[in-house]
Amino acid sequence: MKPEETVTLTRSILSPADLPTAGEFDFRWRLAVRDRLAGMDLHPTGAVDGFGPIEELDLADLLITDWVCPQVEGVRGSNLARHDDDALVLFAARAGEQIIETPDQSVILRPGTVLIMSTRTTGRFVIPQHLAKRTVRVPMTALSPFDTGGGVPSCLLLETAQSPLAHLLQEFLMSMDRHVGAMSAAEVEVTRNALLVLIAGVIRASRSDTGGSGFLQLLRRQLEAWIVDHLSGGTIRVADLAAAHSIAPRTVHRAFASTGDTVGSVVRAHRLAATRGDLVNTNLSIAAIAYRWGFCDASHFGREFRREFSLSPSDYREAHGFA
Repeated sequence: MKPEETVTLTRSILSPADLPTAGEFDFRWRLAVRDRLAGMDLHPTGAVDGFGPIEELDLADLLITDWVCPQVEGVRGSNLARHDDDALVLFAARAGEQIIETPDQSVILRPGTVLIMSTRTTGRFVIPQHLAKRTVRVPMTALSPFDTGGGVPSCLLLETAQSPLAHLLQEFLMSMDRHVGAMSAAEVEVTRNALLVLIAGVIRASRSDTGGSGFLQLLRRQLEAWIVDHLSGGTIRVADLAAAHSIAPRTVHRAFASTGDTVGSVVRAHRLAATRGDLVNTNLSIAAIAYRWGFCDASHFGREFRREFSLSPSDYREAHGFA
């Protein structure tokens, strides 16, 4: 994509008028929930024809969606969580309420709140009346270059009246489609990164507010910083991390397990985030990018990249690059 080109942000992906039967609309709505949020079992408690349209407002790999939800209940069990890609989902409501129960807490999404959840989280939810909301599905690959203070929360609800940063995040998220449609690809990339900075900042600030500064959390941040500094140096082994920090390998595993991660998953996320950055921002060849960030060869890089982004590196560059 050339720098002078602009993009269209908002696109309807599901409307009752587009489909011939209520059953087909119901089926497509469930698929949209799976693909743009997370896998879950849904049980409508109201009329199917109460469903509203769904619109996508994607910023590259950030899946931003406007929903008009029916009266519905949903369950997300451990099997679905285990098979979903690792991601974070941000929720902001325009109208109505959604009640979410996880193994650790119950929260209510409503106007004036921002909810952040990991796709690792299990639980159930109820929408007692129709709900209008905007969501963002953030792959961990996208968030990994930004400092969250170590890992992501399983479930974090913030009152925007009590958190200026959360208020700013909500306003940014709810208003950006007024502007992004007229932006170039380079400007869209800046907007994407600004949204990620705000999300990471809200998470990091919430840790400070709760005094979360335990040994394992601090160690995890140090270990991840070391990983980032050594991404281009070849294979990163647990033994290398342990030796560099004068700790036992099992302590390395414990530090990452404290946030539900593994060394391998964190290394992979950072490598893919770095390659995405090169594809979008540079004219380096695919082979050079693969070599630079520690992949065996261009074929290995291509397989891993397609698995994460559902596009080949060259196709992704064609769609989102601006160098």
